[in-house]
Amino acid sequence: MKNVTDSSSELPDGVLPFPVEWIREHPDKVEDVLSKLSVEDQIRYAMRLRGPQMQDFINLSPRAENLIRGLPPEELYQMIKETGLEESLPVLAVMSQNQLQYSFDLEWWQRDRFVPERALEWLGLLDKCDDSRIIEWFQMEDFDQKVVLFQSLMKVCKDDEMTDSYAGVEGMPHLSLDGVYDIYFKTEEHAAIKRLIALLRSEDQGLCESLLEAVIWYPVTQTVEKAYRWRLTRTAERGIPDFEEAVGVYSRLSPEALKMSVPELEDFSYPQEFNIAPTYPLSLTGSVPFFKDVILLLDNPERINTICWELVYLANKIMVADQMDPSNLEMREESLKKVLGYVNIGLELGASSDPGKGGKLLDRTQVQALFQVGYQQLMSLKWKAGSFLKENGSFLQWIFTEFHKDQLAALVDRFPKIAEVDGDKESLNWRHFASVEEVRKAESLLGRWMFYLRFARKGLNLNNELIKQYMEACEVPEKDEEVDLVVWTMMAFARFVLFKKISCEPLPDLAARSFLKIVFLPGIYQDEVRQRDDALVESFHQELLKLPLAWVESDRKFLSELLNECVLRLQGQFGRLNPKAGIDWRFTHGLCIARENV
Repeated sequence: MKNVTDSSSELPDGVLPFPVEWIREHPDKVEDVLSKLSVEDQIRYAMRLRGPQMQDFINLSPRAENLIRGLPPEELYQMIKETGLEESLPVLAVMSQNQLQYSFDLEWWQRDRFVPERALEWLGLLDKCDDSRIIEWFQMEDFDQKVVLFQSLMKVCKDDEMTDSYAGVEGMPHLSLDGVYDIYFKTEEHAAIKRLIALLRSEDQGLCESLLEAVIWYPVTQTVEKAYRWRLTRTAERGIPDFEEAVGVYSRLSPEALKMSVPELEDFSYPQEFNIAPTYPLSLTGSVPFFKDVILLLDNPERINTICWELVYLANKIMVADQMDPSNLEMREESLKKVLGYVNIGLELGASSDPGKGGKLLDRTQVQALFQVGYQQLMSLKWKAGSFLKENGSFLQWIFTEFHKDQLAALVDRFPKIAEVDGDKESLNWRHFASVEEVRKAESLLGRWMFYLRFARKGLNLNNELIKQYMEACEVPEKDEEVDLVVWTMMAFARFVLFKKISCEPLPDLAARSFLKIVFLPGIYQDEVRQRDDALVESFHQELLKLPLAWVESDRKFLSELLNECVLRLQGQFGRLNPKAGIDWRFTHGLCIARENV
């Protein structure tokens, strides 16, 4: 089970009719307040909470069963995923047939494959509920899916001429309730299915025998296919399309789509007492502040409800199109973040980052259209990054750090992502773009890299062959991946200081130590970090600006930042070293030291 952070600290005042901490600290007071509220109001308040906290709220309601059955199946399923299956047993015990069916359709299938292990897990929990609940569900369940369930978990035989097929049942757990059907279980964990069969036979013997006959006679492959088709029909009714329809969300936005009217709340209506939209997509709007601000500006509750439905349907399409497992909580969250990020980008672009304009735009524009605008913006970014990579190929390995390579790889991924360091950890976190600012930063990064390449090739006169010669002549660094543009710029600086020329050729040990003597100012104390001579750095900077690179303002900015990186590495790597003594260059990073025999 995934841990869900307590959301109480994130809830503003007034979202509940009592302080949210009362749910844990004063449950009696909560019960008293809820007893005076209508079921519909309780549902709306419950949906402002998430996961375990939402379930605790529900458990305190004197009309908990009505509250649970009034929740949209999507919202209820999301709560179960956030809370954990075992912890949600009180909820499972009173869910409606439609709510159970929705959960089973998402849990028991992985694309077109039936997953008996998941089905058995849910059956085990239902087995702990009241007998009437599991019988009620099972009698209403689609017949073909029941057959698929039984065929995946057991083998049924009869001792007669046509069905006498006992081969391969040796050692399998056995059950015979009437002396006619022999049932052999394919798994050791079969207590729940065994009890279900016994219960079904006592309550509905005709259905039980029909199912056992079907397990014997129905062709497995065709039965799975038929059950899957019925499953697709049910999920399509709840906004989960087939793959062919789902991938259409990534098509180019047509101008006509922007003219289409926004959907009405009735377009999402279901045979329930309350037609309340799921609100769990809004729990992640903290990552898209512009969209969140715009939503808060909308004064049409019905439009907000339809937006919630649109977000749910869009996330469903993304999960299908990207072939994600909808039962995986992390994948569900990723799809929602992707949807919100793309919609936020489209909304920002359309509104020119003005929340007031954004409110008017969102009020009259379908959410999917905004998603497609954001998607096209990111595809344009991907195309630029892909062209950059294709044009420059292997040369990038000599000037890019591993982090730069990861950043570029993230931009040319199927869907461009941001590669960033995950907190204090060394591992990278790849996430979807979520704002126009992030897109612009990525475009600026591409501009920086384009300048770096021009600078390396035309300013430092580097190419693949020359760099390979330099590396073969080097004693330090020992590995190709240890060089980058900062190293080559540092070498150009060293040769400029020593010989007044721009070159990246490796330095002999003696010349490298001479460079360190010159570039650092004399220190007072032996162990202190010596300060570099900024006059030398500025002289090198001005010399570089004379290079014929058709300089523009952004180029000058990028060069200043590159030199600053060089200065920081120079001081960090060599500021404490004594150039008059021997230096083991293997423990430094920044200068290329030539072999003595070269």
